[in-house]
Amino acid sequence: MKKIGLLLPLINIIGAVTTFIYFHFIMDSSVIAQNIPKFYSPLFFLIATTVIMIPTFTLIRRKSMKTLFDVAYGKIKINSLEKPEIHHLQREALQFPMIIAAITAVIWVMAGFIFGFLDPLIASNIFNIETPNLIYCLRQFLGISLLGGGVTTLALYFILDNVWQQYIPNFFPEGYLSHIKHVFKLTVRKRLLIVFLCITLIPLLIFGVTIYSKINALNMSDAITRTHIISSLINELLFLTADSLAICFILAYFLSKSIIRPLHSIKKTIKEVGNSNLDARAKVLSNDELGDVAEGLNLMINSMHENQSIKESFGKYVSTEIRDEIIAGNTFLEGEMKRATLLFSDLRNFTNLVEKNHPRHVVTIMNQYFNEMDIAIKANRGLILQYVGDEIEAVFGAPVGFEDHPDMAVKAALEMRQRLEELNVKFEKQGFQPLAHG
Repeated sequence: MKKIGLLLPLINIIGAVTTFIYFHFIMDSSVIAQNIPKFYSPLFFLIATTVIMIPTFTLIRRKSMKTLFDVAYGKIKINSLEKPEIHHLQREALQFPMIIAAITAVIWVMAGFIFGFLDPLIASNIFNIETPNLIYCLRQFLGISLLGGGVTTLALYFILDNVWQQYIPNFFPEGYLSHIKHVFKLTVRKRLLIVFLCITLIPLLIFGVTIYSKINALNMSDAITRTHIISSLINELLFLTADSLAICFILAYFLSKSIIRPLHSIKKTIKEVGNSNLDARAKVLSNDELGDVAEGLNLMINSMHENQSIKESFGKYVSTEIRDEIIAGNTFLEGEMKRATLLFSDLRNFTNLVEKNHPRHVVTIMNQYFNEMDIAIKANRGLILQYVGDEIEAVFGAPVGFEDHPDMAVKAALEMRQRLEELNVKFEKQGFQPLAHG
């Protein structure tokens, strides 16, 4: 929580400093009454800030927020909690940047109303001074709520969203963000639209009010005052232009980063899968279109991994050609007529072998025998149908048809005899009697 806890006030402080510079050094302050005591402004600022921040900190520091950060930082495993709490925390995690941005926007609008309208009204009643005109109050309100608040809110959202994305996997170990329903989803299109509208409408609105107020002031001023007003207007427009450009670059950077990071993860995962690494997974960091693509990619990889496992397991019992033919669905479950060659093989004096040896030794002998015969049959594209005691039944030319299936069966039989001879050498070293086909 420390990192985000520092990030939130830092961004708001930068916004507050920018607003302070604008109102105290750039904006023409000649309309402000000069006979207000110096202690009033700091005192009013302290009281107003306290009124705004106390409920804000109470809201942010509530118990569920602590649990949210504990899960984010790995202090608590999400699966160790109850299901209702898991669902609640997952929803909060997806909406956290938006909730913080909304709270920030409300605070700045409240500050704009308090310092733009209430402050002049209270000061005029306490010190019996003339109340500033509505245009001046409106400029104060727009300067605080839009120039300070609007820009700060946007910057805070995109910066916080980039930082918060790295903690999302702690809330969704399996990566299924789309399973959480009734959650506000800020799509890529909406993000682009919001940024475009804000970086155009906010400066235009402030420019318009500033120019309008200066034109009114010019109409009611003498030549000397007009020069001062024009100079003040130029300074304000230059400051607002520089501020708008800086914000455009900042928002463009973090907006592009929020799009590029998931794309890089998806690209990296695709490359890993292309290199036959089916354990690779793309990070699902958001519930927008990019998150849906990453989630869909992971589901596809899971399906590929499952199919690969089936193929590997099935391949242990049949040859590669037969396995691929069956998995491809090229066989008929209801049966079909085919020309094929059957191979039958058994051992001579198997009953005598069983009677003379301990059952454990019999199992050891037969396991080695069947393993060697299995290799010979599969090497010649045969399929073992069943083992009956010491007997082996195998087929060649089915279910996958081969024209030379008789030759395949003969080659398999010859290889079986050769392997049995080699196996008998091992049996003699192990102290067992040699085997013979019969």
